[in-house]
This record gives sequence, C-alpha cells and structure tokens, in this order.
Amino acid sequence: MYMYELLSKLYYKAPERYFAEWEKRVNSYGTVHLPLSIKPYKSNDEFSCFYVNHQQLDVLHEQLTKQSKQIQTIVHRLPPIAIQQYIQTKLIDELLSTNEIEGIRSTRREMETVIEIIVRKETAKKRNVRHLSLMNAYFHLLSGDVPALETVKDIRTIYDRLVREEIKPGDALDGELFRKQAVDVVTATGKIIHRGVYPEKAIQTKLQQLIRFLREHPSPMLYKIAISHYYFGYIHPFYDGNGRTARYISSMYLMQELDFLTALTLSYATNQRKQLYYDAFSEANHPHNRGELTFFCEVFFHIIDRAQHEVLEDLAEKEKKMTKLYALMEKLKMEDETKKNIVFFLGQSDIFGIAGKGLTKKELLSLTGKTEYLVRKALDELHQAGWISFRKRKPMEITLSETLASQY
Repeated sequence: MYMYELLSKLYYKAPERYFAEWEKRVNSYGTVHLPLSIKPYKSNDEFSCFYVNHQQLDVLHEQLTKQSKQIQTIVHRLPPIAIQQYIQTKLIDELLSTNEIEGIRSTRREMETVIEIIVRKETAKKRNVRHLSLMNAYFHLLSGDVPALETVKDIRTIYDRLVREEIKPGDALDGELFRKQAVDVVTATGKIIHRGVYPEKAIQTKLQQLIRFLREHPSPMLYKIAISHYYFGYIHPFYDGNGRTARYISSMYLMQELDFLTALTLSYATNQRKQLYYDAFSEANHPHNRGELTFFCEVFFHIIDRAQHEVLEDLAEKEKKMTKLYALMEKLKMEDETKKNIVFFLGQSDIFGIAGKGLTKKELLSLTGKTEYLVRKALDELHQAGWISFRKRKPMEITLSETLASQY
C-alpha cells in the first residue's frame, strides 16, 4: 500500500537523510506546490502544502477514471427502475456509514423509513423523523440541485441542509457563519491530536482559499477533491458535522468528475477502511511531514478504487440475475401487457432494491401508466396465480412470490 516512505517515518528511521529527502521532494519535477498552508498542532512552523505526483499514484488516478467509465457503461444497459431501486440501497449504506464514522447512532430501519417518506411523499409522517435532512440533502445531490462551491456561504448552506437539524444544542454554531470558539479533535483517551483553525475570520479565509483552489488550480480534479477533503478537515469549521459535510462535498465533486455510484459509495468505502482514513489525516497533520499530502491523496484514491471495485462486482452479479429475469419473462409467456410489466418491475425491485421491500400500488400505477382498475385487476390475477405476494395491504406493497423470485 505504501508507495514510498512517509517523511514522518524517515525522520525517526534515518534522521541523517530526512532533510535531504524533503528537499528532493519539494524540488522534484513531479511535485505540485499548492496555494494552501497548514500549521500543525504544537508546531511553531507553518508549511506550504505539496504533493508528489509519482508514477504509481498517476496510474491509480487513471484507473479510477477507467473504472468509472465501466460503471457508467453498465448503468446505461440497465432499465431506469433498476437504477432507481439500486440508488436507494446505496443511499442507505452511504448514510449509515457516514454516521457510523462520526459515532452517530442510526439504524437501517430508520433510513428505510426516511427513504419511504421522501420517495413515496408520505408528508404526514415527516415530523420527528431522524436523518430526514441528511437523506434529503443526498436526494438534492442526485437531482443535480447542488452547484459547485462559489462562496463560504455555500458551505454553511450545505451544513444547514445536511446536518444542522441533528446537531446537539451544545454544538450549535455561534459565529457569523461558522464556529466562534476554538475546537480540538481528541482521541478516545482525551489526547488532543488537532486544533481547528481559529478565529472565525481565519476559518472564512481558509475556506475561501479552498474554494479558489477547487475552482482555479490546474491540478487534476481528483487530486483537488482529495486535497480539499483533507483541508476541510484541517480547518474544521464546525463544532460537529465536519466529517459528514466534508464527505458530502467530496461526493458533490466526484459525481461531476466520475459517476453517481462512485460518489454514493465514498462514505461506505471509507467506513470499511476507517483506521486508514484516520491515519491519513494524522500523517497529513504531522509536523515532520512538512505539509506533504501525497499519502493523503494515495489513501483517498485507494478508498475510491475499492468502492468502484465493489460496485462493479455487485453490478456484474445483478446483471446476471437480470438476464435470468428476462428469460423468466419469456418462459411465463404472458400476453397481458399490464401483468407482464408488473412482474418485470417487481423483479427489478427484488434484484436491485432494498431487501424485503416491494413496490406500492401507487408506484406500479405510475410505472405502468395504466388505470387503477387495470392494475388492481392484474394484481388480483397475479396473486391468484401465485406469482406475487402482498407485503402490506395499507398502503398496498407488492413483491414477487418466493416461488417466482427463486427462478432467477
């Protein structure tokens, strides 16, 4: 995994080579100097940030782009309902993961409830529902309703939309836009490992530098996303919600640069490699690394790479099931178009959707474009034939029968 030695490790391992290696790196033709600086905790020095774009890292960067194109090719082959259902399963995993990384308790059932409220527009149940703002924010992201950052106020807007409703009163923001007081990042044992930028004027200045870097710097966008992800964590503009906001912003840009499934699996893949993720921040903050962010880029790229591999493996497996579903549809030889479409939609929901969930009658009415009478008649006949099951009656939720589902 480690492509070359961290300066912080070399400092202790071979101190006589440390400064020579640092000078070699900062003066290398492959080194990119950044318009960002950090002052590590308990350090008297401020360091200009840089990364070394060595060959292995460049190859990994290219690999992410290729794998994204593979994902998009598969997505274009799939029916829209399959993709819609798959997005819901990925959203649940993503939001559970972004909360878990931050130690926020949430359950799969809670996330499924929130999905139902948003997708099925069950407005009467919106009160006192946890994680509704979080889920809504990601739906805004998917709809393309979140423009690229232009001002620091845009960051505050994202925070408000994403997590403000779930922030404890003691962690509520007290500054003009961000926090007014200093804040420390501490370990489980209470050891301070990082102190966020302070005061608020400095927070706003650093965030504006980050936005300008994202918009104007000539580095490839994936490098800028990785570096900005770190730098947002370094600034730490909020008392709470920094990690969730940083990953959301990274997903915003990943969606534009790569694809929506890569963007929707960032937190999930990060959670699987949580310690490595934390280590990357610690190393980037370490004074003996002197502002080098190569290792952080490497870890961030590896997390995305793993996310893409898992998506590709999952989609390949589901595509095999889709092939069997097509064969099953031929085998059933249904002449009634409404019944045929209902079975086909329910099959896609079973393969790509949330486990144990089905489609509502309202959803089937929308998908088939048929009248309620025709859909209800088709459902009654399919149920009598043993091809569908009613998971719930009010509101009506339908799945394929186990007998039929077992055939693909």
